[in-house]
Amino acid sequence: LHRLIRRQRQMCIRDREKRMKKFGVWILKAIAGGVIALLALNAFAMLYYNVPVHYTNPDGATEYKWETSTFYSKGTEGFAWGVTNNDGFNNLRDYTPGERIDILLMGSSHIEGFNVAQDENAGAVLNTLFDGEKYTYNIGTAGHTMLYCMKHLAAALDTYEPGGYVVIETNTVDFAPEDIDAVLSGTLADIPSQSGALVTLMQKLPYLRLLYTVQFKGMAGAADADDTEAAEAPAALREPAAALSPLLGMAADICSARGVQPIIVFDPTVYVDGQGNAYTKTDAGCLAAFESVCAEHGIVFVDLTDAYTGKYAESCQLPYGFANTTPGAGHMNRVGHRLFAQEVYETIKALEEKQDGI
Repeated sequence: LHRLIRRQRQMCIRDREKRMKKFGVWILKAIAGGVIALLALNAFAMLYYNVPVHYTNPDGATEYKWETSTFYSKGTEGFAWGVTNNDGFNNLRDYTPGERIDILLMGSSHIEGFNVAQDENAGAVLNTLFDGEKYTYNIGTAGHTMLYCMKHLAAALDTYEPGGYVVIETNTVDFAPEDIDAVLSGTLADIPSQSGALVTLMQKLPYLRLLYTVQFKGMAGAADADDTEAAEAPAALREPAAALSPLLGMAADICSARGVQPIIVFDPTVYVDGQGNAYTKTDAGCLAAFESVCAEHGIVFVDLTDAYTGKYAESCQLPYGFANTTPGAGHMNRVGHRLFAQEVYETIKALEEKQDGI
């Protein structure tokens, strides 16, 4: 009886060991399958949606900058890829400290231009138009609305020392007074850069980055959430000129002290009505006030409304949106970048002809 019990016990132990071994093999196969699937998904995402990691900018010219000399790709809005330069920005040329820069270009992800080919973003087009006469350096960065550009204006000019102009892009002329006050008082909230070994590793896996974008930020097709201005009270309840004057006056003083001409370029979103006519939703009072305050402080204001709506009337081309997104929505496309650069080019040429008395 004891032998029988012992034998049954041994058989149970052997059966348990076999089951554990099979389970262990299954676990290893599942892990291997998961790893292979993750590698395959990341290989796909590397070509479809591969965004570099960003880090706090130590020189303060922007809130942050991207990894340097790093491949990126965007297939969620348009189809574009390229390599950040050695300074962590989207320029065709590497940056050499002290090099001649004639035009410093600042703005949001629209100007950053990750959604168009590198030679089609506004900075690159400006360099093509000037054909060596002037060099434009682009530090446009996602999330950097005009208010953030103003926050970093002094540091940006001190870092890059443009010889002639600073061009600041804005998608709105309507700002909440409390946000303007935050810039003036130095309390405008920082845009955080997530760091740390684990966080950085997670950001370096393109598929996980894409998954996060889809689930938490909404699939591309609209501009990055960081690039949209905060919800504001109706413009009719404000005195826009009174609120804007201290901010634009500060910007003018910063530029004057460094011998730089500021140019602010307004690139509004364009809509199409039921009759096929292009229009914008810009508040006329805010636009007039913004233009007036710019003139008061010697800031050149370039309004792209006519250029954008005129282009649609001429060829039915909108400055925003791509073949794989909603027409007219999201980031600036190659048409928008070309019109932006063309208007800035013509503005600067006109300014210099006026200075020369031509």
